[in-house]
Amino acid sequence: MKSIILLLWIPPLVYLTFSVFYYAFLAIAYFVTKDKEKAAAPGTRRYLLLIPAHNEEALIGRALASLTRVDYDRDRFEACVIADNCTDGTAGIAAQHNARVLERHDASRKGKGFAIEWAMKQVDLGAFDAVVIADADNLIDPGFFRGLDEVLDGGRRAVQCNNCLANSRDTVFTGVIHLSRTINNELYHHVKHRIGLSSYLMGNGMCFTTRLLKEHPWMTGTMAEDYEYYAKLVASGEIVGFAANSRLYHQESRGLRHASGQRLRWSAGRFEVAKRYGLRLFMLGLKERSYRIVDASFPLILPNLSLMVNMTAAALAAGLVTHYFIPAPFVVLWLALLMAMEVAYFVSGVYLTGMPVWRFLHAIGFAPLFLVWKGCIDLLGISGKRTKQWGRSGRL
Repeated sequence: MKSIILLLWIPPLVYLTFSVFYYAFLAIAYFVTKDKEKAAAPGTRRYLLLIPAHNEEALIGRALASLTRVDYDRDRFEACVIADNCTDGTAGIAAQHNARVLERHDASRKGKGFAIEWAMKQVDLGAFDAVVIADADNLIDPGFFRGLDEVLDGGRRAVQCNNCLANSRDTVFTGVIHLSRTINNELYHHVKHRIGLSSYLMGNGMCFTTRLLKEHPWMTGTMAEDYEYYAKLVASGEIVGFAANSRLYHQESRGLRHASGQRLRWSAGRFEVAKRYGLRLFMLGLKERSYRIVDASFPLILPNLSLMVNMTAAALAAGLVTHYFIPAPFVVLWLALLMAMEVAYFVSGVYLTGMPVWRFLHAIGFAPLFLVWKGCIDLLGISGKRTKQWGRSGRL
């Protein structure tokens, strides 16, 4: 019986060990590698900026106003707002800011993915070199398009932009999200771009060349349209680049209650995509002997940072219980080591954000509640619990 119980520990230990060491490898690679120097981009591409919006009258004007400060030839980009099943003044406000407005009314196919798919059939994509998808609550950084040029000049046809927070100082919750987002941007996406691996798409700040969209038309059948399209692209051999110098700033929800609906939608959708494509993508990489495709499957089959911490903590608690009845010191010590590595990873993120000590202490105090909340979201997502939320979620 003792041997059987100890054998049962092998699969979770192997899975968690690989996950933690993979994140550790990327973190080390980040601190020992540098970006390649690039010549100044000429800024000759023509971009279409698509902004899907559902009842976003509170923030759409601010997003469009930020485009007036962009350091790029104004004739080389066009903003197009998709007013999707709106019942407020979103379309009118967008028109006042000289954006092209596409009004869509389809109660049977609500959602961001469907809105984007519909809009791409309404515009002449051939008039543009690339399409960028941003959210209605974004602030666009002045160097946004030049940052995209840098990556597109390097040969990438799909690019994920640098997703930052516009309101990181609002609450302790937004502070923790800012820390998490910085870790994800720098210690995951940025370093993978440096070493030639693929980023994944995050839904906001995605850029695709129109040639790519012609070869692989945008379509979605899940609530996580970004992950789904990502899986299809990397399966076809595409690599998603990361534009560290192309920043946009997202208006985050101020607390757990307002963020829950949106996070549940993301979680349920991403677990659905993971079940559909994760193992299939991994096996495809092995079959084609492509380490890039194998690596591209990891965002689907490995846990994200918060889920990994929760899984390790739960495993450590179970290991202590096991050790109480059946001596298993190696299991306990190894899981404690993994937890220590995760803490070190978290601390490196604090270093990258330059977070003041008092904000760091607030984040530490809030972290247990945040992890419990996120764990509940993930459990509901794994179970298939869905939410139809599409639009503003109490971000002001």
